[in-house]
Amino acid sequence: MKHAKTFLILLLLASAVSLALGDEASSKQKNRMSDTQSIADSSLQPPCNETELMTFVQSAAAHAHMVGEPQAIKDFMDLEGPWVRGETYIFAHDFNGTTLSLPYLPSAVGTNRLGIQDAEGRYINRDMQAIAMNGSGFYQYLYRNPATNQTEPKVSYVMKVDDTWWLGSGIYLPEENKTLIK
Repeated sequence: MKHAKTFLILLLLASAVSLALGDEASSKQKNRMSDTQSIADSSLQPPCNETELMTFVQSAAAHAHMVGEPQAIKDFMDLEGPWVRGETYIFAHDFNGTTLSLPYLPSAVGTNRLGIQDAEGRYINRDMQAIAMNGSGFYQYLYRNPATNQTEPKVSYVMKVDDTWWLGSGIYLPEENKTLIK
């Protein structure tokens, strides 16, 4: 209900802006709204492949641009919101390494997690940050799946929001793709 009201307010705001700014501005605003509308109208199922994962993260970045960093971070931390879907969620960090959003580990918010390593000793947050600094991309690594308590192959898609912070999300690879990372 809370998210439906927020979405309705955003739609009403978009309509008011459209009337005030005319057809050209209206068209631009509708395009921006469609980015976050697709996430709000979805079935809230977690992404199940790399394409859906990329779309999920791109929608989160569009949301961050639309509402601003403080509100976006608050939205990403909401365990009942559209940015947390089972074991898939939006995480965010600034380029100094400070965690901004980690909904299942709120005690980590405000801490530097650049020293986190995967099962093979790779500094995963450093590597993902480097990808985000250059725009966006995928990163594959090994990580403990809290659902199975096993170390499993995972792929994350990360992207730069602006020059100060980046965000991403990850999915555990399906059984048939588990040989991709060795």
